[in-house]
Amino acid sequence: MLANGNSSMAFNNFKEMPQLPYKIIATLLTEESKSAEDFWKLLKYADVEALSKPNLTYDEKVALIWRGDSIEQNYNVFLKPLVGSSMDDAEAQTQLRVFRYTTMPSTRFEAVMTIEADFITNEKTCLVYQDGLLCERTDLMESLFLDVMNGRDIEIGSGVVMFDRELSRSCNSQLNIGNSKSFYGRSLVMALEFISGESGGLCG
Repeated sequence: MLANGNSSMAFNNFKEMPQLPYKIIATLLTEESKSAEDFWKLLKYADVEALSKPNLTYDEKVALIWRGDSIEQNYNVFLKPLVGSSMDDAEAQTQLRVFRYTTMPSTRFEAVMTIEADFITNEKTCLVYQDGLLCERTDLMESLFLDVMNGRDIEIGSGVVMFDRELSRSCNSQLNIGNSKSFYGRSLVMALEFISGESGGLCG
C-alpha cells in the first residue's frame, strides 16, 4: 500500500478511453473526402453499383448507427465486437464494427491502445465495381477506411491513429470473420499512443 506522501504522484488518466470507438465513427461522419463518402456508400448500398449512387447525407449516415435496438439488421455500424444472429438471416447487408482491442501501458504516463475495425459482408453483397473493375467489398472498405484514418488525429489522448507495427505489433489485417455459410469479413487493427493531457493521482 502506497504511503499518503505519494498520493500526488501523476498517472495516465484513462477517462477518455471509452470514447475511442465513438471518435472513430465521428471522424467518418464529418470527413468530406471521396474515400469517406465512398465508404458510407458501401455500407448503405448493397448492389455492385454502390459507388455510382448518390453520397449519403449526414442524417442518412447517422441512421445507419446501431443504438441498442433489438433489430440489428436495420443498422450497419456497431460499437461492439459481437456479430448478432441477425447476420445469419440477412440477405443483403454490410457492416462496420469498431471497438477498442488492447491497451498496453508503456510507462505510468503513456499507453498504446489498439482499435479494431471489422468489415463484414453477406456473401450476396461481396462484390462491387470501382472504376470499372470488380472488387471484393471488404477489401475496398478496408482500403478506404485506411485512407481516411491512417495518420488521423481523432482528438483523444495526444496521439494519432496509425497502421504501424513499430507502434504496436498488434497492427495487422486479417480475413478472419465468418460463419462458413452466409457472411464473412476482415479485421483491421490500428494503434494510437495515449497520453492524457490531464494526469490523475491515486484518487483520480
